Amino acid sequence: MTAEQIAEMKQCLDEIRGGYTRVKDLPGACEELKTELSGLRKEFDKVRKMRLTSASAQPRRKGWVVSPDCARHLAAVAIIGAERHRKLSHLSGQNRDWVLGRSGEILGLETKAALSASDIPLPVDYQGEVVELVFMYGLARELATLFPLGAGTVKLPKLGTDPTFGFVNMSGSISEKSPQVSFVQFDAQKAGGLVRIPSELDEDSIVPIGQFIARYGARNLARWEDTVFFNADGTGTYNSLVGVCKHADSQGRKLQLATSKTKPSDITLNDWRTLRTQINGAALGRAAYCMHPTMEALLSTYNTSTYVAYRNEGGRATLEGFPINWVPVLPVYDTTAHINQFQGTFGDLEYWYFGERGTVRVDVSNEVYFATDEIGVRFIERFVPKPMADDANAVLQLAAS
Repeated sequence: MTAEQIAEMKQCLDEIRGGYTRVKDLPGACEELKTELSGLRKEFDKVRKMRLTSASAQPRRKGWVVSPDCARHLAAVAIIGAERHRKLSHLSGQNRDWVLGRSGEILGLETKAALSASDIPLPVDYQGEVVELVFMYGLARELATLFPLGAGTVKLPKLGTDPTFGFVNMSGSISEKSPQVSFVQFDAQKAGGLVRIPSELDEDSIVPIGQFIARYGARNLARWEDTVFFNADGTGTYNSLVGVCKHADSQGRKLQLATSKTKPSDITLNDWRTLRTQINGAALGRAAYCMHPTMEALLSTYNTSTYVAYRNEGGRATLEGFPINWVPVLPVYDTTAHINQFQGTFGDLEYWYFGERGTVRVDVSNEVYFATDEIGVRFIERFVPKPMADDANAVLQLAAS
């Protein structure tokens, strides 16, 4: 080895020795960086959860029925389902990749994994938004007492015979008071349906498609809840459930019009007054009428120049001081005969419990619309309405002949 080579090796060793002093602390710095990064990730997750919670708690703008994040999630579920069923072939390669990539990003999973998944659940935050939307469209949840069911079948006690207390003579015996209690069984019934959406999707329609799905699904869930709550008659159509009108009828809490009064136009103001006497006086404090909005045409005829029975001020309608709830699923006002039709109710609906098992479930269906090249998004819920008092509501029924 020459002197030049030895000198060159010494120079290299000196450079290595000098560089080592700069990198010897690198492993410790990396570990410290990993610790800080882990802490930042935890803080980021907290901020993200707080943002989602606050977003769902904030009132919606008039133009948005659910938050944009919820709309994106619903649309992403539909898009992933469309790709799973090979209904995005009409998109160009670039647009298709963008739509799938964006949908996978929204759902928090890789596209490949999403395509093999059998179900993409709706997060709790967004389930709440859909349920809030059902509240906006429906009345059953608003008027009844909402009761979450902890199991598929739940029994609640209902007071039957209610003995009263009284005076007791000095040194006299006190008679035993034994109230009778019966149980009301809540068996949650499954209900829902499919929302049709076109398979022609692109990246600009993610939020509008999601809003459409949320509106359509919530509106139809609310309509069916109200229909069951008020009109269920115990037949197979309603899974043997009984609603407000039929239950009041079976309990004898009703006013049926006299013979020949078979038309809604035959109902008089005195009939509505008499209906108020059919319920327990304890329920009068929060009692209200329920009837179809078209009944306003009849109620307005009760007003005279000297007495105003019906008022509608500030969007709040009343009949002789008692509130009116407009229920779209109740029978409309007309001048046609409807034998034995339940036309309206009066009472306190808080004595009815609306049992709900879980929350609304949303997922993409199988190939149900193959012939029309559409995608089906399925909404499923489980609920059951039950009365906790038999004398808190009464029904007005048209004549039998």
